[in-house]
Amino acid sequence: MILILTPNTRTDSAEYRQLSNHLATLQGVQVRVHSEHGSEQTLTELYLIGNTKALDEGDMQALPCVERVVRVSQEYRVLGRHKDDTRPAYFDYNGVRFGQDTLHVFAGLCAVDNAEHVEIMLRALRDNGQVCTRMGAYKPRTSPYAFQGHGKTCLPYVFDLAGKYGI
Repeated sequence: MILILTPNTRTDSAEYRQLSNHLATLQGVQVRVHSEHGSEQTLTELYLIGNTKALDEGDMQALPCVERVVRVSQEYRVLGRHKDDTRPAYFDYNGVRFGQDTLHVFAGLCAVDNAEHVEIMLRALRDNGQVCTRMGAYKPRTSPYAFQGHGKTCLPYVFDLAGKYGI
């Protein structure tokens, strides 16, 4: 949880001391102070590290000199990182690493029409160092008379050929 304090809150003020004293009573919660000093104002954030699930955002918002409360949930840890957080963020899927230091181009057929075209595409991707693709088994079109793909019937040969070419 992050407590964003009112701009220019002084750490020697009575309100800040009252806030600090209250936060010190929270069991299992460590407080880290981060301040940014600009040309016109100082912004201070208090990071509450630990199990903050039981803390009510409204109660925290009502504390002295707290302007805003941000709850950091597990899903948004990477997106909510601050500028000083340089930990790598990535995941591996089927032997391919996806992360902040990788770029993957997902080239492929808009709608799979036949195995021969799938093989041509996958061979070209492999020959150019690509390891990912996207292909439409079903492609909705504006006209109901236009080709819309083969649906799930093409998936067996698409996956077989993808394995053959390491995609």
